[in-house]
Amino acid sequence: MSILPIYTFDQPVLRKETKQITEDTDSLQHLVDDMFATMRNANGIGLAANQIGKSLALTVIDLSDFEEYKHFEPLVLINPVITDTHGESVFEEGCLSLPGIREEVVRPDAIGIKFLDRYMREVEIEADKLLARVIQHEVDHLHGKYFIDYLSAFKMSLLKGKLNKMKKGEMEADYPLAPPSDHKGKKGPVAF
Repeated sequence: MSILPIYTFDQPVLRKETKQITEDTDSLQHLVDDMFATMRNANGIGLAANQIGKSLALTVIDLSDFEEYKHFEPLVLINPVITDTHGESVFEEGCLSLPGIREEVVRPDAIGIKFLDRYMREVEIEADKLLARVIQHEVDHLHGKYFIDYLSAFKMSLLKGKLNKMKKGEMEADYPLAPPSDHKGKKGPVAF
């Protein structure tokens, strides 16, 4: 397993719709393992493939460090689709692609979701509370959306300085970060 650099705001791969995965391959299985290793190294609880430079509809989630989820089996979601939403809650979110930024976000409190598991088997589950929130956050990544996209124009204006520093690669994190894109819109180096 490899620890891969995480792409940060506003690298082009993070703003694009990801591609559907159509078959199980050895490279897919290695990618899943690398994503779990990368996420855990960064003390994250969710990671989307485009956060490591791969434009694929794939995310991994592990909430087992939380007491109420200590028996939680880590999830691999391939081609996930949210099928239903219920309620509403406010919760402070952060993101490995936005180091140092945390803001309260309103999201549905419970969801239905369909996806393929690690072995391309169809799964449909209901999720609520933290699991629902993390799934929604990661599925948003797969559609080119950040949690900060839900913030008001005023809150976004307060983050402008931090986001501009991120675009230039002038930020620090306790995990490897991919180099920023150049100012001509070209992608940074491929993660692996």
